[in-house]
Amino acid sequence: MWDFFPNLFFRYPNLGRNNFNTIPSTKVTVGTENVTIELPNHALYRRNYVGSFFLDLREAIPSGTTATLPVLIGVNGDTRPLMEYEGTPATVANFAGAGIYEIHYNRYTNQLYIVNGGFRPSTAAAPTA
Repeated sequence: MWDFFPNLFFRYPNLGRNNFNTIPSTKVTVGTENVTIELPNHALYRRNYVGSFFLDLREAIPSGTTATLPVLIGVNGDTRPLMEYEGTPATVANFAGAGIYEIHYNRYTNQLYIVNGGFRPSTAAAPTA
C-alpha cells in the first residue's frame, strides 16, 4: 500500500501526526454591524487553493450578541464574509459556542463557506454505570 514511499527513512507518511488543517482563532470581535473571528497571521498562506480546514473557535461569541449579525473571518488585517448555503451570509446563529467548525475555502473566488458545526465540547456529566 505504501510502496510509493520506498526511500524514506520512515516508510509511512505523517498520517495524523501533524495537523495542519486545524486553525485556532485568536480573538472574537463584536461590532455593531458584524462579528469578526480573527485567525493568526498567515493562517491561509500555502493552503490549497480549494479545500476545507477546521476552525478551532477557542472563545465563544459572547452571549447576548444579536443572532442576525453576519460573521467575518479576519486574517492579516483582511476580512472576508463567511457564507452559508445559497450564498447567504453566515450569522451568529450558526455558531453554538466554542468548538470545531469546518470551513470550505476557495482562493479562486475568495469565498469562505461554513460547512458544519462539527465537534463541540460537552460539559454534561458522564453517564454512570
